[in-house]
Amino acid sequence: MPFTWKSNYKLPLSFIVFFVLMFFLIGEQLVALPIYLLGPGAGGDGPDKLHILDLGPGDALHRPVAYLIIGIVIWILFRIFAWPLAWFLGAALWILEQQTLTPLDQRPTLINAIVFTSTFWILLTLVPYFIFRWVDKKWGGGGIRNAILIAALINLLIFGFFAFQIYVLHNSYRGLHKNTGQQGVSSKVLPPNTCPERLITEKDKPTTIYWNGKTLPVAAEEQQWVEQNCPGVLEQP
Repeated sequence: MPFTWKSNYKLPLSFIVFFVLMFFLIGEQLVALPIYLLGPGAGGDGPDKLHILDLGPGDALHRPVAYLIIGIVIWILFRIFAWPLAWFLGAALWILEQQTLTPLDQRPTLINAIVFTSTFWILLTLVPYFIFRWVDKKWGGGGIRNAILIAALINLLIFGFFAFQIYVLHNSYRGLHKNTGQQGVSSKVLPPNTCPERLITEKDKPTTIYWNGKTLPVAAEEQQWVEQNCPGVLEQP
């Protein structure tokens, strides 16, 4: 069968809703789980991924709008073009956006952007597309509606987990910032006026605190506050 550049599947508008939910689940929520379950650095050598609830308002509020725009663009591409071509064009547009519209201090190198599109971008775009097509073919409109509800419910449950971690358990890592590809630590590891269980200082190693079942790096100004206000927590192995 000869290759055709046109899509033979008229993708419904409901795909946009399903795609945004899946994009938020995979690209925003699941990748943020390691740091809130295991602490900073749990995700490997790369920068820790903070959840949207742990970001400043300027960064958090624009993301849903960005996801909607991405969903609309992906829907247009997959509706018009055959899926391999649609995926390639979407990847090219993503790289272009990353290299032009992303702030300079957050802009990935061209190599990193290409590696991302050839790996994680496949998961973010093709997985929702083929799940949607399979559900539509097997169950039709009713199946699509149920798939959207299931994706929304999973997102809501995980979102509730993050809200509990950040607002109830105070496992907030807003103090972790990206700076020229490296991580720095601000003074917001602990909630205000809170003493950790232990302040751990080791020779030739960064000072850390043990609090709420986690070992966390601590900034110099917070270390000074803990030493002055929390007698008995200093631990020197």
